[in-house]
Amino acid sequence: MNRNNRSAPTARLFGGLLAVCGITASAIEAPKPAAPEPATAPPAAKVEVTPTDETAFYERLQFVTHKRMLTGLGVKEEVIRTLASGAPDAAIGDLNTQSAAGDRNATIALVRIQHWCSRVAQTRPTDAQAQLTRLSSVLPPERLARVAGVFVAERAYQERARQGCNRSAFDYNGIESRLRTAVQAGDPASATEMAQFARDPAQREALLQQAADKSFAPAQYALATNRLVAVQRGLTTENVSSIRLLLKQAGRTLSRAKVDLANCMALGCDGHPADAPSAAAFGVDAARDGEPMAFLSMMRMPWGMRLTRPQLIAWQSFGERLNEAGCTGDGYVQNAAFYSQTLSALQNKQPPKVLGDAKAQLDSLWKDNAERAKREQGCN
Repeated sequence: MNRNNRSAPTARLFGGLLAVCGITASAIEAPKPAAPEPATAPPAAKVEVTPTDETAFYERLQFVTHKRMLTGLGVKEEVIRTLASGAPDAAIGDLNTQSAAGDRNATIALVRIQHWCSRVAQTRPTDAQAQLTRLSSVLPPERLARVAGVFVAERAYQERARQGCNRSAFDYNGIESRLRTAVQAGDPASATEMAQFARDPAQREALLQQAADKSFAPAQYALATNRLVAVQRGLTTENVSSIRLLLKQAGRTLSRAKVDLANCMALGCDGHPADAPSAAAFGVDAARDGEPMAFLSMMRMPWGMRLTRPQLIAWQSFGERLNEAGCTGDGYVQNAAFYSQTLSALQNKQPPKVLGDAKAQLDSLWKDNAERAKREQGCN
């Protein structure tokens, strides 16, 4: 398929879907003339907030974050709990023993934790006061106090985690050697992990294809995402027709892939006409899984426009409940702001009947889907 012949719906897909996925393409641009210095705005008034104690809640957020990071690897819950408590050295010690004994998934877990430790080392403390000032016009007082407590717990956790990572003994050479050996032996999970670090695009594609051929869902999803990015950047359109199929295959077990499939279908994908009604079924099913991106896409993508106002309010309230239960991990603060703003806009000036219908639908959705969503998101 020639790039110059790419259909308008397909072009919109790559801009819209990548924007929702948080993927952006970089480009080299000509230097722009210097803009005049903006007028200095007066400093915002300091917001006084008494933080609630969110130590236990923050540990729950970290548990969900690490459970997701290590999903599909069979890592014991107690290992994840040590990571969530800010003691990575203990978790790394256990995984080192398992990896050396031939546990391929433990080796993959060590690779991921090693990179997480690198991010921890580079993370700077949140400017809590600036964030609270910004959020004070968005969140109600009790939610703002909880967010303040999360910031307090976060600072203490980051320091513990940083010290724990510094105490950890990563056998870098051994980990890499065992990962490569597993790839050579045909392990799809190891091939998918190794693909992230392949600088050669052809080698990366080959590793993912090797794993996708064995119906390994994360590889299928990674292939689809990589091909989306390549087309969006104008690098290739050779495999554009495979994107939708790969997302459909991966979406059988990965809720995030299910959302991307819905967005793809709603905008028109690989030459297919846009089909928002069919897309809505996949998007709503991802929301039943509690997938955070489903609730954002619901408000921005054509498939979400198929829902009535009471349905939208109910689903966004469902997402907010999951967030307050800790089911979005360390994305809690930005999600709290998103749901607060979204629900305020959806409910504004709505008649009592619409709000009553939304409440009834929320109660039904929560009764039917809450346990499923919590299980899928690792917060049950």
